[in-house]
Amino acid sequence: MRVALVTASELPRPDYDLPILVDAFAAAGARAEVVAWDDPSADWSRFDLALIRSTWNYVAHFDRFCTWLDATDKVTRLANPLPLVRWNLHKRYLIELAAAGIPVVPTECFAAGADIAWDRHFARWGDLVVKPAISAGSFATIRVPKGDHATVQAHHLEHTDRDLLVQPLLQSVLEYGETNLVFFGGEFSHAIHKGARWSGQTEQSRGLVDPSEAELGVARQVLAHVNRLGFGHPTYARVDLARGADDKMFLMELEVVEPSLFLDRVPGQAAQLVQKAMLTGSHRGA
Repeated sequence: MRVALVTASELPRPDYDLPILVDAFAAAGARAEVVAWDDPSADWSRFDLALIRSTWNYVAHFDRFCTWLDATDKVTRLANPLPLVRWNLHKRYLIELAAAGIPVVPTECFAAGADIAWDRHFARWGDLVVKPAISAGSFATIRVPKGDHATVQAHHLEHTDRDLLVQPLLQSVLEYGETNLVFFGGEFSHAIHKGARWSGQTEQSRGLVDPSEAELGVARQVLAHVNRLGFGHPTYARVDLARGADDKMFLMELEVVEPSLFLDRVPGQAAQLVQKAMLTGSHRGA
């Protein structure tokens, strides 16, 4: 089996998952190659499977990336299916999950250029988090102190061509951070404790953590809903959770496009992802 580990021609930081996955696929008898999605010379039909890993520049080239997704899906198999990837690219999925009864951090989504009643949000939530609805790596994600109209209006004007999300700032994110739970084929693999990250900052992974039963319960609830939507169990998924003021767990994001999986912390778990991915790849053309 030939597998493309899909990255980008330029990365803001190294993808430490890639060499681990190359070795893990080799150990399983498959040949994995690291290929940039934005390399015009790449022949995706050579591969039985494309595993999207670090296409972290897609936000700046979104239309081109969507065209690439469609074209690549026609000639090989995406490890996470195209409809699931498409659904996950725009964070309006958070509102859909909340409507289904899943505990999601309160979220409002505004179309590009819409008027936003900032006073209402400050009065309702206090300090805010504002971010594009299509974003990766905390791109243009900012925290706004209650009443700071100058900052939030300047950010809105700078990104008037993008749909925006507005959320309350959870104090626990500042004081503790968040828990990222990694699943392969619907099965829990490992979890990472990560600090808050804002636009322009580097990732603040703080190492492995044992998730609580409450965290595992919410993560499994999220993935069960994804399965009910007809997407099946993602070959890989990262469920990012944080704690509310009442100790209730909230979904921050579900990542099934290009999340860091932190395999450098648990290299042995790469074999679990490889097993699930090869099963997906073996169904090419079925």
